[in-house]
Amino acid sequence: MSQVWAGSQHGGSPLLMLLAIADFADDDGRAYPAVATLARKCRIQPRAANYLLRQLQDSGELRVHVAQGPKGCNLYKIDVKGLQKSAGVQKIAGVQKIARGGAINCSKPLQGIADKPSLNHQEPPGPQKTKFPACPHQAIRDLYHEVLPELPKVKLMGDDRKKALGTFWKWVFTESRSDGTPRATTADEALAWVRGYFTRARDNDFLMGRVAKSDGHSTWQCDLDFLLTPKGKKQVIEKTREAA
Repeated sequence: MSQVWAGSQHGGSPLLMLLAIADFADDDGRAYPAVATLARKCRIQPRAANYLLRQLQDSGELRVHVAQGPKGCNLYKIDVKGLQKSAGVQKIAGVQKIARGGAINCSKPLQGIADKPSLNHQEPPGPQKTKFPACPHQAIRDLYHEVLPELPKVKLMGDDRKKALGTFWKWVFTESRSDGTPRATTADEALAWVRGYFTRARDNDFLMGRVAKSDGHSTWQCDLDFLLTPKGKKQVIEKTREAA
């Protein structure tokens, strides 16, 4: 971006567009943003963005290789060397010093828009966030009270406990059973699995206090908070009669 500031002949909207591309670019001036992304960044419509891209191409400061980027997106190449030359880069003692020059408006008109391929190729999609049904905190608490009435009651539902319930709820959807099948794909399936999870906890002698505890843990008692932890899940899933 410093090279664009120092060396571009453009000002105004074309300079803003070139800076937007530079914001995505690597050290060699290569970038893969979509036209729609650049339009949003410059606060303009995609049609105006295409116009500016043509203007930058015609000036020689930008090359656009249509569909030659990752996954068929456009490859934008800023003429870094040209910008350096234009800015009067001098190398002194191995350090580049860029002489900041004034920007002028590009006078070359837009040419051949209809003859050139569309630039409106999208950049590679980013990682998609998987959406889950909202965590039913109250429903899970009610199931815990229903299936495990012997264990301590949940009287408070603060932020920390809601966060732990949310993490547990997400885990139900993202972690598969030992046979590779999903535990749940809908909220109803997830609540059914949670009921089964609490039911299996009843079968665990350690969790239900049916075995002698070691010294130092004689007063320990299982509760909802423990069942939501990795240790609790391991105790229920791996140390009961049926695999969860």
